[in-house]
Order: sequence, then C-alpha cells, then structure tokens
Amino acid sequence: MARYTVTVDGREYDITVEYRSEHYRMTVNGREVEVYREDLQRGRSLLLIDNTSHEVDIRYNGGDNERIVFMQGTDVPLQIEEYNLAQLRKTAGMAAGGAKETMIAAPMPGLVVDVRVAVGDNVKKNQPLAVIEAMKMENILKARTDGTVKAVHATKGQSVDKGDKLIELE
Repeated sequence: MARYTVTVDGREYDITVEYRSEHYRMTVNGREVEVYREDLQRGRSLLLIDNTSHEVDIRYNGGDNERIVFMQGTDVPLQIEEYNLAQLRKTAGMAAGGAKETMIAAPMPGLVVDVRVAVGDNVKKNQPLAVIEAMKMENILKARTDGTVKAVHATKGQSVDKGDKLIELE
C-alpha cells in the first residue's frame, strides 16, 4: 500500500492506494473509493470511479512530482508527494514545491480557433488564453497562475499536435 499527499489548487488530499487484482482500492481523505483503470494510449486512461467513467489524459508538468490531468474538458494541475516527505516538508515549514507553470501547451491535437492574449498582457489565474477545437468540441485553455504573456506561439486557424507550445507566461 502506498500513501501520498496530492495538492490541487492549494488544497491537500491524503490518498492511500492499494492495488488489488483488477482494480485499485483508494482512500481519499478517509473516504474509500474503488477505481478500475483501462489504459487507452500513452498517458490516456479510462477510469471507472464509483460507477462513473472518466477519460483522463495525464501529462508531466515540469518537475518529477507535477502532473496535469485533462479530464472533462479541463486541465487540472496537481502535485504528488510521498506522504512522509510531505509531512517532513510541512514540519520544516516549507511550502509545497514546484515552480509555477509558465508554458501552456496543446492538450490534444486540434485547431486553434481563438487566441485571446498578446505578448505583454497581464493575466490572472483561470483567465481564458486560447481555444482549441478537437473532435467537434471547443476546449478553453486557461492560465494556471497569474503572470505576464512572454510569448504567443499559436495563431488562429493553426493546426496543433498534442504538446505543441501555445503560450508562455512569466
């Protein structure tokens, strides 16, 4: 059994994971959850959580412990730490690590239908930056932190592949 501290939008979750023959038994902040997973492609999985299915795309986000989970049309940045290390960090008075995310990349192949910022613009967390159309759905890419637009690599009408750089913040 493994235990982790997962941080999402500044909120910490205490998660234990136990692999059983065909699924995972997880405890999230004391609540038990059964999770079945089927891998679809590199980084993409279909999860069945409490009888509800979710297609997720999990990507590394810079540091070893940082991930972005694309789920239900939204990017969710998170940080995963081994539980004991997280407790040690807190005891030492250190904040959760990780540099703020400065690169906005395409979460999937698609067409850029709108770019809503320009170089030099100041942006706030959750502000829409660009819109990508993929599989007949529009996906709004939002800033994950406050910052200033350093570079815009995408233009309206441009086709992009998963992982292509779109916008850089500083």
